[in-house]
Amino acid sequence: MDKEINAICRQIKEEDLEMIMNWRMMPEITRYMNSDPVLTLEGQKKWFKKIRESERDLYWMLEVDGVPSGVVSLVEFDGHKVHTGVYIAAKEKRSLKLTMYLQWNLYRYSFEILKANKVCEEVFEANKGVNRILDMCGSKREGVLRNHVYKNGEYYNVIVRGILKEEWTEIEKKHIFDIIRFESKDGSICY
Repeated sequence: MDKEINAICRQIKEEDLEMIMNWRMMPEITRYMNSDPVLTLEGQKKWFKKIRESERDLYWMLEVDGVPSGVVSLVEFDGHKVHTGVYIAAKEKRSLKLTMYLQWNLYRYSFEILKANKVCEEVFEANKGVNRILDMCGSKREGVLRNHVYKNGEYYNVIVRGILKEEWTEIEKKHIFDIIRFESKDGSICY
């Protein structure tokens, strides 16, 4: 029998900032992101203050088996749609099962807690693995932003993706998956 996923998305703490900064500058993490930032702890503290005060953006530390393993986000929420972001920096914690369960839980949170109508993603076309996973999770390819990101001397196409609430309702009926809890900004665990 498959091992249950032991994961939680908890609020980011100030003591996480240096680890997140180091993760965010790892070439394997930034490879398919829009930028390769050079971050500072001072800049991270400003970012942390901004996200704590934001009503449109939610960020969490993904912990797997009690180990900080990555960052999860729902951003640019406008009352109707929201954009997801995920990276799992701890290689030993990465798995197809965790990634799919995490994505499904993000959809569930978006539709049930935020009451969004649509969840959006933008993924580099070259990131074939993530595009396949999102296909399996029910996200639809809606278009291509051609030569959208210029990075390291190359142009990259970006796939625009999304899933609607009514699509998620049908997908959720077909899958059994472990629930990943999300900590709210007030410290309570929701869902």
